Amino acid sequence: MSAPHATVRLHRALYAEDAIRRAAETFTDFAAFAVQADGDHWVVDVSDIDREVDGDVVAEFCNFALANTAIRRKNTNA
Repeated sequence: MSAPHATVRLHRALYAEDAIRRAAETFTDFAAFAVQADGDHWVVDVSDIDREVDGDVVAEFCNFALANTAIRRKNTNA
């Protein structure tokens, strides 16, 4: 049986690419991430999601990406 897979689309007006990539690095022990631009969105292909993880890896990844973006913007505006 293959590992779970998901694709998420994150709007480029809300999410910074470097923040998404940092979130992917944070979760590299739990899944593989491929990020690419597609129009107004960042498309993140999440594959090889660890079945043994207690919780939703994709949702937590998205939370980290958004938090990283907020921190980046706060530091840029400070």
